[in-house]
Amino acid sequence: MISVNQLIMKVPMVFLIIFLFLTELFAQEKISNSFDPNSINPATVIWLSKPATKWEEALPVGNGRLGAMIYGGVNEAIIQLNEETYWTGGPYSSVKKGGHEKLKEIQQLVVDGKMLEAHNLFGRNLMGYPVEQQKYQSLANLHLRFDFTKESSDYKRWLNLETGVSGVDYVVDGKQYHQEIFSSHPDQVIAIRISSDVLGSISFTANLRGVRNQAHSNYGTDYFQMDGVSPDGMVVTGKSADYLGVEGKLKYQARVKVIPEGGSMQLDGYTLKVSNANAVTLYIAAATNFVNYKDVSENPNQQIENYFKTIAQKSYSEIKEAHIKDHQRLFSRTSLSFPNSEYSFLPTDERMIKIQTHPDPSLAALCYQFGRYLLISSSRPGTQAANLQGIWNNDMNPAWDSKYTTNINTEMNYWSAESANLSECVEPLFQMVKELTDQGSQVAKEHYGARGWYYIRTQICGEWPHPWMDLVGERLL
Repeated sequence: MISVNQLIMKVPMVFLIIFLFLTELFAQEKISNSFDPNSINPATVIWLSKPATKWEEALPVGNGRLGAMIYGGVNEAIIQLNEETYWTGGPYSSVKKGGHEKLKEIQQLVVDGKMLEAHNLFGRNLMGYPVEQQKYQSLANLHLRFDFTKESSDYKRWLNLETGVSGVDYVVDGKQYHQEIFSSHPDQVIAIRISSDVLGSISFTANLRGVRNQAHSNYGTDYFQMDGVSPDGMVVTGKSADYLGVEGKLKYQARVKVIPEGGSMQLDGYTLKVSNANAVTLYIAAATNFVNYKDVSENPNQQIENYFKTIAQKSYSEIKEAHIKDHQRLFSRTSLSFPNSEYSFLPTDERMIKIQTHPDPSLAALCYQFGRYLLISSSRPGTQAANLQGIWNNDMNPAWDSKYTTNINTEMNYWSAESANLSECVEPLFQMVKELTDQGSQVAKEHYGARGWYYIRTQICGEWPHPWMDLVGERLL
């Protein structure tokens, strides 16, 4: 029979054993999440052995509306963010009333070989103004700064096209760290999960920063504000820039909610500090006041409140599971397999070099599936059509304004949609074409005295006149 004293001594030992068992189980769970390049499908996984040093090397995630580019830094992790309806300017029309009255005179000048006169008369009477287009904008950047004092090792950065989940794995001071990121279409948030195989090992400071136009802006034209959201978040609010005489009427908001497990969290202004957590989950939501190409009356703050309310009672695992199920509903419809070679399991950037001299057939399948992944991630029913860069852009003055260039680029985005079994992803393009008929019919009537509707890509003066339609750059005339 056990005495009272013996029982008192044994009970703490029992709890200690249970505690150690659960701690080991927790650690094993985290380790099992780590990325193993030897067990991947080389036709559906992109992976690299170092962080991105520039935007073009980052890995994309998207839900059709919200996009992010993952740099995967160790001491500083940067997640660059986009919301598809954040453009410069606002609704406007560049239709030239009565332009068709000069059309025959312009045509006769061309016939007579008086090209400069025809050019000038056209510019004054048929060229829509402004002659340039609005620009697709970068929304914000989330910066996570970790307080590591030692170098990292065993680094891997990856994107699983089959699940739509991107991740980063590395070891610092003997501790393994695991991050995963995805953009959920069902819940309309970007989710980030940071964990380690050692309890209390996660500490970082976080900032959500707006993006300045380095070429043209100053404090008088940077229309955003960064704030903390007590007790667990950060927010950037702002409006679109006035551009080419078109008033900026887009209002936007991006917000981050941070949920640590264990440890502590402190908000100081618009900087949030997490200390000694076991794991941390971050949710990013964003919205604008855009409703359609002629209505910007939505309330972005209320939209974000609704998004966070929707996920409030859900666990991270439930949100991730719903995301993967939704993504695979589209992605898993089509498979493409080619033989693997001894080089197929190398980091993807090394595969791209090796294939110049060594066969790697499955790399072709990876390229094909990456194209399908990008369309799924940038064009869903109810969203805008994929623009020149899909939904991903880090520049306030992007190449070709990251708009819609329909001489070939818009078509290229959707070339493989039907054969790749992604018919739903074309719906935003059809909706865009439908909306063209609105001001397109005005262009036909006022510019050419014609019925129907009209759209043309013309390079007179090297630009494309058009109205501001659906936040696009180049849609009409």
